[in-house]
Amino acid sequence: MSLGLPMNDQIVELGGPGLFILVYSPGTLSELEEGGDYGTCFPDGRDLVDYVNDCRLGAVGVRFPARDYWLHFSAAMDHSVIVSATDHVLFGVEVTGQQLCVRGSDDLFCWDRACPGEQILSVEDGTYNVTACIVSQFEDGAFRIFMHFARVAARPELGYERVPELYCQAPI
Repeated sequence: MSLGLPMNDQIVELGGPGLFILVYSPGTLSELEEGGDYGTCFPDGRDLVDYVNDCRLGAVGVRFPARDYWLHFSAAMDHSVIVSATDHVLFGVEVTGQQLCVRGSDDLFCWDRACPGEQILSVEDGTYNVTACIVSQFEDGAFRIFMHFARVAARPELGYERVPELYCQAPI
């Protein structure tokens, strides 16, 4: 999959991601060891919020950790999605090595350096602002999160005190 500008939408299906959905470039987390437990802190003593603020790792909290999520990645902003979104958050991500991985937060407790192939995107190196929008569409029982990537010259100044969360109503 490619996020080269311009691009068509690409979808990653993520089942039961845990409390957070993680988006990162393997090159920015190369110090993480196979099997390591990073649920509370990383090797440098910093936590997930610090890594989000540094754009080393994008993380979005989800309200229903055991449900399925379909993540739609795009380099083009779809204003119809923004209008229908029940919530949105902004984060940044640094891409190195032209790869972006999508995983659930439970992976932090026993780190596996190998990201499943269907959860890897091919992306141009650079810094991106990412606007994640969740909409109240529950086709096939999955939540829909749209991630709009915009390449920028510098990391965004985020200043989060906790991982940003996307809220929506439970499907009926």
